[in-house]
Amino acid sequence: MKKAYFIIVGIVFVLTLSGCDLLPLPSKSSSPKVPVVTKSTGPTLARMNDWVLTIDEFDNQVDVMIRLNDSDANIPVSALGIVAGTFIPAQIEKIDLSSIEGKKFYLDLLINQELLAQEAEARGLDRSPEVVKGIRKSSVEILGFTLLNDTLKDVKVTPIEVEDLYNNEYKKTLESIERRKIREIVVNSDSKAKDVLIEILTLGDFPGVATRNSIVETALVGGLLKINDQEYIVPQQGVKFNKFWDTAFTLDKGGVSNVFKNPDKREYYIVKVEDIQKGVPKSLNEVYNDLEYILLRQKTMNIINDLMSKVKTKFEADLVINSNLIN
Repeated sequence: MKKAYFIIVGIVFVLTLSGCDLLPLPSKSSSPKVPVVTKSTGPTLARMNDWVLTIDEFDNQVDVMIRLNDSDANIPVSALGIVAGTFIPAQIEKIDLSSIEGKKFYLDLLINQELLAQEAEARGLDRSPEVVKGIRKSSVEILGFTLLNDTLKDVKVTPIEVEDLYNNEYKKTLESIERRKIREIVVNSDSKAKDVLIEILTLGDFPGVATRNSIVETALVGGLLKINDQEYIVPQQGVKFNKFWDTAFTLDKGGVSNVFKNPDKREYYIVKVEDIQKGVPKSLNEVYNDLEYILLRQKTMNIINDLMSKVKTKFEADLVINSNLIN
């Protein structure tokens, strides 16, 4: 079974890489006087002072960019970094990282970014308060991301757990949901509705009576109410009104209601439940991936909530929050 890693930052991201591979970190030191020894693999693609980019690291970065773009190699310029727009003409909105040209373009961008960074360090700009705060903010995000990756790296769901969810929740829940085939007659007065009801009870031909008397579009099909072209329906918000659904879903199969009024319009209803159908669950194979995802998400959220609870308790004495200042 495929292993997936989930990181929740506002929404759930499914991560298929391990550890910090999704976060390629710079290998240079904040101080140019202290050399940094970086363990790299593969031939060197680019080098400047203590910054080294190998072909393996580059390929990994390209792969990550594509994965985070829903496996689409056409990457928006805005996703390539804050200064990407400076080096890329305004008319170019995306870069194709599956092509050699696109990869070379991306390499040039990485080199330009490194050149700017090293020149900024040479000028001492990395020591300005604004930059220090910005670096700290980026470090916070990277460290938090790394901790979550490390915490969730072993999260998995077994086939037995998926089968249990299928049998004890999905299947039972779906089978308990009734879908009903409903016919309706709508007229514009209470007296007319009562006359129509007598005709129905006398003749027993609900579709025929609906066709002759109903003032809504369903009269053309004998009063049959469909939602999204489905004859068997369930209550839906925005379709009809509460009294309609309450009435239609308390009648037995073949039952005809008394007259009831739409509270918002001068419409008087009579409905008939022509048939009742229980929900039919899909096979386990058909919903396996969806159920696996649900379980992974539940486990992930539980682990993250537990982690945050422990961390907050650990640093409780040092944490000060004045949310009342927000307005």
